[in-house]
Amino acid sequence: MDSSFSTVNDFLRQATDAKASKKEAIASSISPHLQHPGTVGVPPKFARSIDHLVSNYGDEAYRQIALFALGKWFEAHTEAAEDLFDNSQLSEACACLMDATRISDSLHLVCEVGSLGGSEDWKEMLEKEISQAILEDIEER
Repeated sequence: MDSSFSTVNDFLRQATDAKASKKEAIASSISPHLQHPGTVGVPPKFARSIDHLVSNYGDEAYRQIALFALGKWFEAHTEAAEDLFDNSQLSEACACLMDATRISDSLHLVCEVGSLGGSEDWKEMLEKEISQAILEDIEER
């Protein structure tokens, strides 16, 4: 970065340009990893949230997050299959239902996995959080 600047705007522009080139370099080094089909990732902020939940509630947090995500994924597939059937796209609808069946199998497997601990603490936390959310929702009306 050129250290000679005559105005604050010049400084800010140069700082932004320098930051942009760093972002581009980082993105180009990360991109090949993200294109690999075996890469699993979440945004860092979300990963920190998960780590926080795991530190407070043990692996029950992983189990509950997995069940929630699989349930939402299953719901998306069944809704898509319904739309495809309604539009007479039978082969696509059947393919969608086959995927939904695989997701359902995964849900059942995760349901059967016992947690190493924390499930009662998790349930207590959920009760408090959900109760508070309902209360806030009622107060907003």
